[in-house]
Amino acid sequence: MLTSLDLANHFGFRLLNGDLESLKRRITVAELDRPGVELLGIFQFHEKDRIMIIGHKEMALIKDSDPNFVYLNALKICSNECPCIIVTHGDSCPEPIMRAARETNCPIFSSDADTSRLSADMYVYLAEALAPKTAVHAGLMEIYGIGVLILGESGIGKSEISLDLIKKGHRLIADDRVDIRDVRGKLIGTCPESIYGMMEVRGIGIIDVARMFGINSLSKSAKISFVVNLVSFNRNEPMERVGMKTDRYEILGEFVPMVKLPVSAARSMSDIIEAAVTNFKLKDFGYDTGYEFQRRLVELQEKKQMEKREAEMLVFHGQDESSASKGDKESIQVGLINPESNYPEEEKKRMIVDEKFMKEGK
Repeated sequence: MLTSLDLANHFGFRLLNGDLESLKRRITVAELDRPGVELLGIFQFHEKDRIMIIGHKEMALIKDSDPNFVYLNALKICSNECPCIIVTHGDSCPEPIMRAARETNCPIFSSDADTSRLSADMYVYLAEALAPKTAVHAGLMEIYGIGVLILGESGIGKSEISLDLIKKGHRLIADDRVDIRDVRGKLIGTCPESIYGMMEVRGIGIIDVARMFGINSLSKSAKISFVVNLVSFNRNEPMERVGMKTDRYEILGEFVPMVKLPVSAARSMSDIIEAAVTNFKLKDFGYDTGYEFQRRLVELQEKKQMEKREAEMLVFHGQDESSASKGDKESIQVGLINPESNYPEEEKKRMIVDEKFMKEGK
């Protein structure tokens, strides 16, 4: 639960109005409001549960308006649903606003920051502080700059694999438990404060990662972009062989790419996880090895089919030429001995005479 007191302590605001009870007002939405329209008496689109910020524009509006009119409108602004009012640029709170806040016990804070810059910083802080949260039994590593969530049943070796990855130069965020927040569509993983920098290794106990491997082996948070699910090796269970299929793991309504890796004694899981992360980065940059392999097979098949068609065409063409040549010879022989062919009459007589002459010569 986020309160006005938490907000004031984080940004170092000065309290202008309100008691301890008023500082317990809850902040439920990551939204801010500039109440210029409300100060003019227009409450059609007023959001009661937003933090109100009064800057130079609101100050000029209040200065040019009737104080009693501003006071009556400020009573509606300073309702019980309003978490707090913040006056920027180090200005003092206008008297009509202060009078209404005292009557409703609404907290008013003062900040020396610029209105725009303070609003931007508060949006980021509120989005993180009010983000949906969950916790998972897993490990979180930063491998090649990618936040990798390592899942697996208890005793499968998540901590030992994480320890091997740390020795390779990668960074640990959390071991055994990961706190996850959905910040504007990005899953941010952190470690509970009580176990930050610690790791449990079966047979040894709790170790201090920073003291053993240096402070650079740790990181406070990481965006979860990839999930590795460790499963026990089973020969009878079908596993992905080419890499065409991409599984997804759901966290707080967001879906993260996941790969399932079988664990066995003969496999170096840290090397395999590094290869999986590298392959994921290649896919993210537009190169998919599985599809490239499929494309290569298709090209080879098309090439073989083309060569086969060309060979068949050469064979058929040779047969056609041979048939044509044989047909010409037969037609010539038939013409020599067949006086009933379609030659002119004089040509037939000449061919018969030639035939008799050839027989007499023999």
